[in-house]
Amino acid sequence: MRLHVVFSSEEPVTLPWHYPSLLQGYLYRAIAKARPDLGSLLHDRGLTAEGHRYKMMVFSRLFPRQASPASNGLSMTPPIHWWVSSPLLAPMQALVEALMSENQAILGAANLDVASVEVEPTPDLSGFVWCETISPLVASTAVRDGEKLQKRYLSPYDAAFWQVLAANLQRKAAAFGLPVQPASTVRFKPGHEWRSRLLQVQGTQVRGYEGRFAIEGDPQLLLLAYEAGLGERNSQGFGMFRVLSRRRQAQSGGCPVEERTSHGMPGYSCL
Repeated sequence: MRLHVVFSSEEPVTLPWHYPSLLQGYLYRAIAKARPDLGSLLHDRGLTAEGHRYKMMVFSRLFPRQASPASNGLSMTPPIHWWVSSPLLAPMQALVEALMSENQAILGAANLDVASVEVEPTPDLSGFVWCETISPLVASTAVRDGEKLQKRYLSPYDAAFWQVLAANLQRKAAAFGLPVQPASTVRFKPGHEWRSRLLQVQGTQVRGYEGRFAIEGDPQLLLLAYEAGLGERNSQGFGMFRVLSRRRQAQSGGCPVEERTSHGMPGYSCL
């Protein structure tokens, strides 16, 4: 299930540059308030496979009507759009209950009103689907430095980046109990331009990337990627993507063009 939440405020609000940590804290608090048992499960345990633990939840960056740098962070003009998703129905229902009952979200020093909450229909994920990140993708590998293993963040321009995403998704499927064949996989085709983002998460610098990519493969894996997120640190606000609404051919230059319908996004852009 994917939720689209719209926040409002009478005046612009300012959030710190590393505001995803505030969103994560709010998300867990809201779910735990409605369902304390779920809050403990998601925060402390999650689902496991091959020694990896997954919370099976992902959320987007905030998309305000306007945004501008401020001395202490980012100034955002409402309405502000936010997406949250999980293949687990119960935490999403708990989040809806909390949002609708409290009618507000406190993010640090900012107090936002909940203007609307809606469940988004699941897009068609069959065939070759062009997508766009709405929170950065993170993929990493361990490299040996003497006797120590160091984490190295991978780039979308590196084939290993996409291999790590595919392997991560397979483990999520195993943790979730999906009856996916071991040979099933997903295939990626990255877009040409990617933006690097360095964010601080609980004292750790995390490198993620934003851009466009195409994906195809087992429908169950694609749905899990859409609802639980791709790559690492999904529950900290990384790895969420949206499906571009439709594809057509440009009048000149032969560049694939996507019509875009999400709030706060430009009308058309070239892949």
